[in-house]
Amino acid sequence: MTVRPLPFVLLLGTLLASSTDRAGAPSFEQLLQEGGLEFTPPAGLVAMPVEPDFVMPYQARYRSRDGELEVRYAIRPLARMEIDYEDPHNAAPAPNDLFNMLFRALSETLARDHEVISQEYPLATAHKTFRAGWASAGVFDLAEGISPDYRQGMLIAIHQNDKADAYSLILTNDLGKARQRILALRDSLRFRSLDRDINRPPSPEALQRLPMIPETGGTAASGH
Repeated sequence: MTVRPLPFVLLLGTLLASSTDRAGAPSFEQLLQEGGLEFTPPAGLVAMPVEPDFVMPYQARYRSRDGELEVRYAIRPLARMEIDYEDPHNAAPAPNDLFNMLFRALSETLARDHEVISQEYPLATAHKTFRAGWASAGVFDLAEGISPDYRQGMLIAIHQNDKADAYSLILTNDLGKARQRILALRDSLRFRSLDRDINRPPSPEALQRLPMIPETGGTAASGH
């Protein structure tokens, strides 16, 4: 994958581009291994064929037997991401620092009129539920052309530094009615262990504990 300083949507398309439609594409199992992830097939859902998807290419797909719920899983190992940055005035963004931007761009592209209600998971939940350094979820009405069978979506994104970005796209016609089903399957894709957190700014409490340089109250000493 190559990243260039293009407009937001083009950047999204470049980063999320997948070789799922080309010969020799990595399998879901291979990407799980590369990304340090583990997968538990969601109970009560059956595996479905993967179909070409130009908005969010994915590697695994499951649907409930009653057809009321579908989940698509996409894995983007950071080791496969190459950043080709041409702006001479700014440093190139690191793959570890793109997760929030990609989540917002992807969810807004999936959403009708780009309208998304999103929220990051609390740090403790991201660690415990997904073994992730960061996790977020967004809910929305689906944009036209995303699915002929469903009207609403929920995107769960997880990230761990130096490992991967991973996405679970849940499709349904009634997110409220599917709430318990979603809770039961939301951690079906997670990291095997929490090895690396994200780069977080220090908290106000941590800043207070940092050693301070004493003020001299005047001009610098001249040595006399």
